[in-house]
Amino acid sequence: MASKALSRLSSLQNHLNPKGLVKLSDEVSDALSSGQAVVALESTIISHGMPYPQNLETAKEVEEIVRDNGAVPATIAILDGVPCIGAYLKLFLGSF
Repeated sequence: MASKALSRLSSLQNHLNPKGLVKLSDEVSDALSSGQAVVALESTIISHGMPYPQNLETAKEVEEIVRDNGAVPATIAILDGVPCIGAYLKLFLGSF
């Protein structure tokens, strides 16, 4: 099932953006390839859902809850016009 999801994502990525401008983090890609659970999370809580710093604290906490339950968080955001799936908080917080 995960390989089917990854195949669909690749197909969709190629259809929507033949130059490969959809960025999928290595962690999310590896999780999908290996059949590990991946949980999609919205980035809107960071951009306009809550005031700072509660927004970042809550987003981080939600990602930790996902990890604590054996899944990989895949926060989705549009950065500079490019859809990015996974590792968004690390990028946003500059903690790569």
